[in-house]
Amino acid sequence: MKLADKIIHSLYIKKGFKYYPEDKYLIENILKLSKKECPKILDVGCGSGHYSFLFDKYGAKVTAFDIDKFLIEKASEKKKEHNSNAVFLIADGRFPERRFSEKFDIIFMSGFSLFSTNLNKEIMEKYLSLLDSEGKLVFAHTTNLNGLVRETGPKNYRVEDVKKFFESSDCKIEKIYFYDRHVIIKILHYFVLNEFSTKMHILISKMTKLPCSLIFIVKFDSKL
Repeated sequence: MKLADKIIHSLYIKKGFKYYPEDKYLIENILKLSKKECPKILDVGCGSGHYSFLFDKYGAKVTAFDIDKFLIEKASEKKKEHNSNAVFLIADGRFPERRFSEKFDIIFMSGFSLFSTNLNKEIMEKYLSLLDSEGKLVFAHTTNLNGLVRETGPKNYRVEDVKKFFESSDCKIEKIYFYDRHVIIKILHYFVLNEFSTKMHILISKMTKLPCSLIFIVKFDSKL
């Protein structure tokens, strides 16, 4: 294992995945994707509800699910603390059609375990079909773009791999962003979803092999 990989691996093992309060800037930007005053959000693989509570706080109607009963129970316990109206459900992410019949304005998918090492077209198209006519799906994944599976499990998807995957599905790619959660989201939060920041961080990650957050914004294309 290379030195950079060893450092990254040790940080993941020591600290695990960390949520930042500054993620609110990301959520605020994502909500701007919808023209509706109170957009309907589906938070896929929501864990204990970090992003769900932020979406709810900034004016969305949130439905969130995870297959892990313990995490959903934890999220439900936090509802009073956050004074939240988010709805938390236990569901199998492979079969969203069994749980949801309504359409959503934004489907948010961050670090979804079913896509951590394999991009499954059949499952993704099920989620795309749950989008409203003007709805957007936001796919977020941490990667250093080298195309290899990390010691911690998930794969470091390359931009071109994810792009090819979405282009083969029933959707249209609207934007691709890439940013770090340590500087951009904490200090330069106006550049969270920014093309210049994306180009800069792609270059930095390819040189240093340090991971950043890759975000694809796509919409269902009925013409395909």
